[in-house]
Amino acid sequence: MTPRATYRVQLSSDFTFQQAADLSGYLQALGISHLYCSPVLQAMPGSTHGYDVVDPTHISDQLGGAGGLRQLLDALATRSIGVMIDIVPNHMATAGRANPWWWDLLAHGPSSRYADYFDVEWRPATALKDKVLLGVLGDRYGRELEAKALTLAADGDEVVVRYHEQEFPVAPGSLDGAQPEDVAADVDELDRLLERQHYRLAYWRAAQEELNYRRFFTVDQLIGLRVERPQVFADSHRVILELVADGRVDALRVDHIDGLRDPDAYLTRLRRAAPDAYIAVEKIVAAGEELPQLPVQGTTGYDFIAAVDGVFVDAGNEPALTALYHAFTGEALAYAEVARASKQHIIATELATDLVRLSGLMHDVCDADRHHRDRTQREVHEALAEFAIAMRVYRTYVTPDAPATEQDRAEVRHAIEESTRRRPDIDPELLAFIGDVVLLDRRGDAEAEFSARFQQFTPAVMAKGLEDTAFYRYNRLVSLNEVGGDPGTFGRTVEQFHDWCTHIAATRPRTMLTRTTHDTKRSADVRARINLLSEIPSEWEAAVRRWSEHNDRHRPHGYPDRNIEYLTYQTLVGAWPIDKDRLTQYLNKAAREAKVHTSWMSPVAAYEDALAAFVDAILSDGEFTSDFESFLGRTQIVALGRIASLAQTTLLLTCPGVPDVYQGSELWNLTLVDPDNRRPIDYTVRSALLDEVMKLGAEEVLARPDDGSPKLWLIARLLKAKAERPELFSSTDYRPLEATGAKARHALGFVRGRLLVLVPRLPAGLGGDWGDTEVLLPEGTWTNVLSGQRQSGGRVSAASLLERFPVAVMTTAS
Repeated sequence: MTPRATYRVQLSSDFTFQQAADLSGYLQALGISHLYCSPVLQAMPGSTHGYDVVDPTHISDQLGGAGGLRQLLDALATRSIGVMIDIVPNHMATAGRANPWWWDLLAHGPSSRYADYFDVEWRPATALKDKVLLGVLGDRYGRELEAKALTLAADGDEVVVRYHEQEFPVAPGSLDGAQPEDVAADVDELDRLLERQHYRLAYWRAAQEELNYRRFFTVDQLIGLRVERPQVFADSHRVILELVADGRVDALRVDHIDGLRDPDAYLTRLRRAAPDAYIAVEKIVAAGEELPQLPVQGTTGYDFIAAVDGVFVDAGNEPALTALYHAFTGEALAYAEVARASKQHIIATELATDLVRLSGLMHDVCDADRHHRDRTQREVHEALAEFAIAMRVYRTYVTPDAPATEQDRAEVRHAIEESTRRRPDIDPELLAFIGDVVLLDRRGDAEAEFSARFQQFTPAVMAKGLEDTAFYRYNRLVSLNEVGGDPGTFGRTVEQFHDWCTHIAATRPRTMLTRTTHDTKRSADVRARINLLSEIPSEWEAAVRRWSEHNDRHRPHGYPDRNIEYLTYQTLVGAWPIDKDRLTQYLNKAAREAKVHTSWMSPVAAYEDALAAFVDAILSDGEFTSDFESFLGRTQIVALGRIASLAQTTLLLTCPGVPDVYQGSELWNLTLVDPDNRRPIDYTVRSALLDEVMKLGAEEVLARPDDGSPKLWLIARLLKAKAERPELFSSTDYRPLEATGAKARHALGFVRGRLLVLVPRLPAGLGGDWGDTEVLLPEGTWTNVLSGQRQSGGRVSAASLLERFPVAVMTTAS
């Protein structure tokens, strides 16, 4: 069953199955067909998101357990609301005893029944044989041992090693009959015991270069799961697939599909197990990239975010905004160079151990080929690093069972050409050889292993290098720095937007669409406001320079730097009003992700203290805040941002695809990256407001904009129309709506069969006056589902169609 519209909720101990069940009446009234839940399996104790699963055979106790889930499903079924569940096949959290599979592996090593469940290299090219390296110590092993930070203790029938709050099993028989207390009392004996374990406890910094297991990106506590093995798939999916088979769950969202060894094989197995389920995959589709032919309905909608935000940015003002950014911040690099430097940084630091492993595999392949046998480790290492940096998509999808697609070949050719251009000192024959192995034009077991590993490596380079580094370093217009987007592309034309929609309608009409998710760095409404700055470059530059000159008094030592100061002003525009704690938390995270002055691995207290002091000072400065609010008033950013939000929400609900509404975003939602976007939602207010607004007409609801009524009303009205006439919203016949006149570029409209949509874009430049702008309505009598207004086909003024509400959605009977 394809959802009509989903509503995403973030489950946690603060929002359990019971509280989600209490939403069923509200969701039904809103017009939602499916509740879209974050992961429901047992996660780490205290997990706030559920992606750190520790026991996939068990429904989360902190969410309410199997009984609580049954109550939720019953409550939704009573309202005829389906369920979509987020699943995490790529990794699990280690989490000590909380993860029984991992605990057994640590206790028994390669002989554990779960030894091949996790992606562990038991025989690395180091002295670490048949052991897992655990980077858990705060200092070097010898120091911690001699400081007696490592102890032994009895825990039921087991003996465990304790390090502060962490526990690790002692392998059966490794005590050789000795008493735990005697071993613990002797440092040398304890050292010898630890050497007999199937793991090695190590200083966390040192371990970054020698870890022998695949992680989720760079998170040591999330270990790769070998879900490509049938037994691992069966055991890790049994609970979820039973819910699907029982008809209790009819849609799945698959997390981080690109991290899997063979995404197509995994999804084929999943599809066989759930033949009728709606399946969407979390996949970043880069510009110009096609989603591979996977057995799914589509992606989770990041590409829609990029398409919509792009068409609401005024590309004509790119030179002015770029010049201001470089002049004000002193940052001289174009985005492409920032992205390259960010990838280099990640590969050389947080992903260094992953690259070492890849280099070893590639060096073995070279040794087996007489033309490349004399390649040095360093030579191979540098070539691989450059090749990965040059990849412009998250991964290729090559397997031994299927030939490489032309798209895969084009991406590999590009990587070779770009690497050759950037690094002429690297032998182009070696780069070409690497490309052949990635594409499996060179066959063999070693080649297949390298190709699979390389294709799991590049998604981490892209995600950590771009999303979590470059997107926080390059702050020209931060509304474009969104997952799935390209900060280097400043705006899209109306024609480009229509091309994207036409392609989606033809290739994956049931893909998901979204504007805000649990992963977005800014909510859609924050981005809508920041997009407006692209329309008013002169006013923006004057304001930034005035604020900066005034606020220099709050930067006594030159900190924070101009780049994050520029980010601060954009964030204030997008999220105002915002308190000191929220802004400080966000900017501190942004600075750590940028990894320039501070980072998660090496926090710099002096910089972070200066940043917090700056936020406190400017938000306590009445002269600055007064000037800032005056700027918002003069430019009408709040009001225009709301118009843009209504326009984008309309596109979300009417473009080809399945719309998703993120929790709380049915009202104005000015949240930033997590944890800000996971704060509690007041559903009592929303439910009461929905009852009120559904009794109002278009003009009445517009008269009360501050509480979010227009957005809530719009969503409910359109979802009601979609429920009543679903065929109107499922047509794959997509045609742009023709607009003429002096302000035609501000009109964004299309026709899908008997559905017609018209919304304004670039509202600041529109100035509330459509002038002589007209649109060409197809033949027939069209009825506006929002205002009830009727209009015959032919040329009609845009102003007349939008006089009662900022957007128009019209239908015709024939």
